[in-house]
Amino acid sequence: LQIIFPDKENQQSLLEATAHLVASDAEKGEIILTSGAIGSPQILQLSGIGDQAHLKKLGIDIVADRPGVGQNLQDHPACLVSRYSLPGAPKSHSTALRIPGTTTTNPVALTKWLLKGSGPLTSPGCDHGGFIHLSEINSDNTTHADKEPNIQFRFLATKTITPDGMSTISDSYKSQRNHPNGFTIQTICARPKSKQGTVYINSIDPLAKPKVYTPFFTDNQDLDLMVQALKHARYIMDQPSLKKFSGQEEYPGPHIQSDQDLREYAIRTVHTANALVGTCRLGASNDPNAVVDNQLKVIGVNGLRVCDSSIMPTLPGGQTASSTLAIAEKAADILLQSVHS
Repeated sequence: LQIIFPDKENQQSLLEATAHLVASDAEKGEIILTSGAIGSPQILQLSGIGDQAHLKKLGIDIVADRPGVGQNLQDHPACLVSRYSLPGAPKSHSTALRIPGTTTTNPVALTKWLLKGSGPLTSPGCDHGGFIHLSEINSDNTTHADKEPNIQFRFLATKTITPDGMSTISDSYKSQRNHPNGFTIQTICARPKSKQGTVYINSIDPLAKPKVYTPFFTDNQDLDLMVQALKHARYIMDQPSLKKFSGQEEYPGPHIQSDQDLREYAIRTVHTANALVGTCRLGASNDPNAVVDNQLKVIGVNGLRVCDSSIMPTLPGGQTASSTLAIAEKAADILLQSVHS
């Protein structure tokens, strides 16, 4: 996927692009790039917009030297606690979705969703949870409600297959024929202090995956906080409302108890919380590391805007979907104003 700049010298306007990116050949035609914090910098780099030195190594003609493209990647690090359900407990969502012993969707679940709007298919999987402040935990395990939340808990009515929650969703569950009953709490550092990562292309092949570097736990404060979060997730699971369903713990596992063991488990299993932002960050036009201006226009290029989570300069302390929707609403207002002006 590549944006084609027919008049690279004068940067008049964008006329066309391959695949899904097609702009009008009218004078005011524009492309609105909305491929996210991984896809948008990848497409810009393939199109000649990015760090000049890096793109030249790949033989890509430079359209605009914007070294900030692909930098400033931020994400929430996540780990999890997952337990089997006791015999006789209600079925997990993931178990109820399948015909036992197969990978086929259970027609009962499908019928409930189609006819009644109920059942496991009405849930996105992690639609319950909460935010707390965990830098200090009182002796009775109460937390500080008056302080800014720094941990998010996601409750999933399903047993994870691996300690990587995203792997369970994207890979493992597809081939799992007898998914066990259980439940999971994902622990997320909502305001990580670790340094930013990067997204860089390694090839001019648009189908080749870019190299993504997410430096989770480069700041020990994040790792220490994650250890506390894992301990508190266990505390929540041991409360009467969940304890009556709670069987053996698989992740981290009953053999992992000390803070050092939990630190090693967190380092080994940390994964994305699906909150990637920042790789085409918004900033002033004279900021060499900014990629888009306050009109969402790519700096140094006419007829191209970016409208997705990649423009966020900093990571919100919660899930980024609402912030991304707010960006989209603002972009709609900007585009309407540009048409009427």
